[in-house]
Amino acid sequence: MKKILVRLGIALVVLVGILVYVFPQVLFLFPFTQKWALQREGSQVATFYFKNEAKDSLWMKGVIYSNTLEDLKAVLNKHPEVTTLVMEEVPGSIDDEINLLASRVLRNRDVNTYIPRDGWVASGGTDMFLAGTERAIHPTARLGVHSWAGMEKVATDYPKDAEEHKKYLAYYKEMQIPSRFYWYTLEAAPADSIHWMTPVEIHEYKVVTPELSWNSLLDLQKVLASDAYAGRGTGANKLAQNLIENHFRGLGLQVATQEFSFEDERTGKKQSGKNIIGTIQGTKYPSSYIVVGAHYDHMGMVGDTIYNGADDNASGTAAVLELARFFSKNPPEHSIIFAAFDAEELGLWGSKHFVKHPPVAENQLNLMLNFDMISRNDQNEIYVVGTHQYPKYRPILEEISKNFTELKVSFGHDDPNDQTKDYWMQSSDNGPFFAMGIPSLTFSEEDHADYHQPTDDIQNTHPVYYKNVVALIARTLVAIDQLNPL
Repeated sequence: MKKILVRLGIALVVLVGILVYVFPQVLFLFPFTQKWALQREGSQVATFYFKNEAKDSLWMKGVIYSNTLEDLKAVLNKHPEVTTLVMEEVPGSIDDEINLLASRVLRNRDVNTYIPRDGWVASGGTDMFLAGTERAIHPTARLGVHSWAGMEKVATDYPKDAEEHKKYLAYYKEMQIPSRFYWYTLEAAPADSIHWMTPVEIHEYKVVTPELSWNSLLDLQKVLASDAYAGRGTGANKLAQNLIENHFRGLGLQVATQEFSFEDERTGKKQSGKNIIGTIQGTKYPSSYIVVGAHYDHMGMVGDTIYNGADDNASGTAAVLELARFFSKNPPEHSIIFAAFDAEELGLWGSKHFVKHPPVAENQLNLMLNFDMISRNDQNEIYVVGTHQYPKYRPILEEISKNFTELKVSFGHDDPNDQTKDYWMQSSDNGPFFAMGIPSLTFSEEDHADYHQPTDDIQNTHPVYYKNVVALIARTLVAIDQLNPL
């Protein structure tokens, strides 16, 4: 009897071996063979775990497989207090049906998803990430997509109305992800490769919540740079002031204004200006403030000619307004003061007044981010000015900029001994902060042919470049806020 059992066992092993050799997909029919196959490849099946005593954040690592649905339901049933799934390293799925079912469990239970610092999620893991009611990605994390392939055909071989596409389109619709995201993934990379989404793509396809709104950003710039605003000259920029103040109030920010007067050095006449400020209180460090600012004034009318200043500086102003909208939906850990400065073109008077009469104690102002001309550059190059004086911010920016393959992020214009470049540490609204010893970083491009010309109009800006710069700024601000290098 024992000999018969041994022979049967050997025969079974041989049969399985033959099946695996001839039909390797057999390895992926059962949970135990899936585990074994993944281990042979140096991977692991998805596991769920907690990193601390608090059970509100459930961590996940590994490939989604046929037991993932039951594993996930078991841990959520045992710990109904879970609010967030932290996806540390999820390369994909070897069972799409189970993956979509498990993902729906997350959405039905109102669980959020998050990719932490240096985390990465790809392929079927991306589909699970999209199930989060609220979704966020750390600035150093990555999210990957690609096409899919069947036994004989790849996804793009099927017509768009083919049955093979429908389950994915139905899932994305259920998750309120635009259907164009699905078609984008099929073209982004073939099934045996991965395309890591750029920050602009992440917001373009509503992958995170709340997302930056490119339509809002571009519309704000267009309005501010329109002829109706007559170039936003100091003393004649009431329309711009109303737009900015109403925008802040509509977001529920704490709004204040600063009125000031000065002597115009060009004419000797007394002028008046107005800063508009909107504040969001931090959730973790409410007494530590970051100032996010840009000047909204430009040259106004010169004779009968309007100088609209689409790049200088409707671009910076619109960025401040869009970032205020973004953080009003995604509260920061540190308090943020969004400041629209007046009279920069006449001598930095708005920012000078701000630092002399800060809305909070001066020692609570820990960093200033300044945006001045950020929507136009033929080389797709943006300068970050200030890391020479404040080097602790450079590694953060260098790490984040790796995700911006369409943007050249340069550092400079901040070393007084560098004779090859103009010195910008005192040439914009960062100057008064720098003079007061408040750290500052300025995002700006080098001058173009329409600088301070009536041809600095909206049609001459570069929207794709502009969106990339604002996405870079947003990621930088999120990283500084979360990493707390203040």
